[in-house]
Amino acid sequence: METKEYKKGKLSCQLWSGETGLPLLVVLDEPAYKARPEIFISEKFQEKHPCSVLWVQSEKDLTEWEQGRDLHTLLFELEQKTDECRMYLVGGAAAWAIGSRFPRRFAGVLALGGRGDPYIARNMKFTPVWAFGQEEPEDRKVPASPKHLVAAVRTCGGQYVRYTSVSEGDIWSACFENDAAVEWLFRQDRKNMFEVKYLCPGLFRIDDYFTSSAYLICGAEKALLIDTGLGEGDLSALIKSLTPLPVEVAVTHPHEDHMAQAYRFPKTWLHRLDIESMEKNRQQMEKVFGRTLAPAPKDEQLCPIEDGTMIDLGGGVQIETVELGGHTPNSVVFIDRAHKCVFTGDAIGSGFIVLMICGRNEWRQVISHYKEELGRFIKRLPELEDFAWYGGHFIQENGCDPDRQEDYLSGQSSYYLPLSGEIVRDMEELCEKLLSGEIPEETILVNPRHYCEHKSAGMTFRLTD
Repeated sequence: METKEYKKGKLSCQLWSGETGLPLLVVLDEPAYKARPEIFISEKFQEKHPCSVLWVQSEKDLTEWEQGRDLHTLLFELEQKTDECRMYLVGGAAAWAIGSRFPRRFAGVLALGGRGDPYIARNMKFTPVWAFGQEEPEDRKVPASPKHLVAAVRTCGGQYVRYTSVSEGDIWSACFENDAAVEWLFRQDRKNMFEVKYLCPGLFRIDDYFTSSAYLICGAEKALLIDTGLGEGDLSALIKSLTPLPVEVAVTHPHEDHMAQAYRFPKTWLHRLDIESMEKNRQQMEKVFGRTLAPAPKDEQLCPIEDGTMIDLGGGVQIETVELGGHTPNSVVFIDRAHKCVFTGDAIGSGFIVLMICGRNEWRQVISHYKEELGRFIKRLPELEDFAWYGGHFIQENGCDPDRQEDYLSGQSSYYLPLSGEIVRDMEELCEKLLSGEIPEETILVNPRHYCEHKSAGMTFRLTD
């Protein structure tokens, strides 16, 4: 294996790297905790669990770890060399601190002893954690023992945390005396994980590793899943655990990160023109994603929708379809008046920018169409001003930079822009400025970012030629 030494702020790091694309095992060393990374870089271990190993030592106390920025910057630098959905964390108190600070960065955590803040540890509700600890006198102090930290995660609904009590010897030896813990760790994969957020009675948000957001709406007779995301876990089983009602899918637009698992459900509502051009859309998406797509729903599973289509879930819960093409020609928005919600997919972005995909010579036609659609939708805004607006990538209300998206978990966010009618109005004005030349077309055609903005609205172009 290749060995490199890194220095990031107050962190001293050594990286043993193998082939590109391997999972990354991050071993945290700290005062009063001496890691033994030689176990992971041994020929025997690598033969069974090939991975890159990052051994990080702190020169300061635990407060330096809790700040986390030096380590986080390093992890993002190394992300391209490893499988970003299979990054694992091993450590003592620092594992609790770093895992709680960046729970979406790690597919699994081995927490070997150490104490931590139980309130912050609850950020790992959806992170698989196996904690090892030694019995300590019962106390009510914070930082809390591993046993109490595990209890804290469980009491907020965490189902992926487990605890092993070590009665004698050191915790490191107890964890690695056999392959059970390591094999468990390397089975974890963020692509298979979902985060479920209860929003209000009858409404859930489901986020996947790709930061795609799906929404489950429950009526009296059936439920509707708006988009499915790109996650590879068993979404249908998860939905069944949330509601006993029969479930159908409604797709805001036919991009893979919004309908990858639609074929697993008996009925998928999709714009009639997107049904007609399904094969063409799939060929385009394979180029965009650079991968083979999930199977498409069969013809008998597809049900066409258009502007004004109502999907009745029973009990007064009716979902109205409203066309808002632009991001894709036939994108739709769903309005749920029973729960006072608007589900916009990617039609106006998710609090940051809307992505426009077109050829260099097509942008004017695309923006003209988008402006017309926005103008028509604006007429509906008076009745929607006190509604909750939900986009297809909820976390982007905190920006599109993945290096900053989790900052809200530790109160360090520097950006917040929720979806609202204000963005719709500003987006229409942005379209007008592009069409009139007030914003020169060079801004989107020549600038490497292909980006423009106006007030709360932002737009970026992915030019296909």
